[in-house]
Amino acid sequence: MDELKRRILSDAVVGEGDIIHVDMFLNHCMDMDLMERMGSALAKRFRSEHITKVLTAESSGIALACFTAKALGVPVLYAKKFQTGYIDPDVYSVDAHSFSLDKSYTLRVSKRYLDSHDLVLLVDDILSNGQTMLSLLELVSKAGGEVAGVGVAIEKAMREGGRVLRRMGIRVEALAAVERIEGGRIILA
Repeated sequence: MDELKRRILSDAVVGEGDIIHVDMFLNHCMDMDLMERMGSALAKRFRSEHITKVLTAESSGIALACFTAKALGVPVLYAKKFQTGYIDPDVYSVDAHSFSLDKSYTLRVSKRYLDSHDLVLLVDDILSNGQTMLSLLELVSKAGGEVAGVGVAIEKAMREGGRVLRRMGIRVEALAAVERIEGGRIILA
């Protein structure tokens, strides 16, 4: 997606290690027009799959997942990181580790909203090591559902996440891929 690639090259900031800060348009202060076009682009790539739900993890992928689900005409679910009084206590849960936060947490989805009849598209803002996606795959598996694929705004191709998922036979679609970071500059694939 050329528009997203231009925004990455013009606005993204490289942080410590290979952290890519895209909070100025993707996952903190969001460009909603761009977000809607990205959701439509992901939906178009998976339209023939007969997806019944879009699933993401709290919280950076929620907006993209919402626009993708809207374009597909299906509900969106997000796996919560905290057990609150607002979520049914009967949940599927898995442990996950965030690369960007270097923190582990538990993801939860109510059993009322995910079941064996679901064909699920997993969506997130950035795919790096793939730990969040592997955890979401496990949630869908626990529910007896199937995963149609993974859709992300940005894949860090220099990391293992996308390769691991593809070796597992999971279809991965990224709207933009970062090949490497060189001298503080982002090089797109």
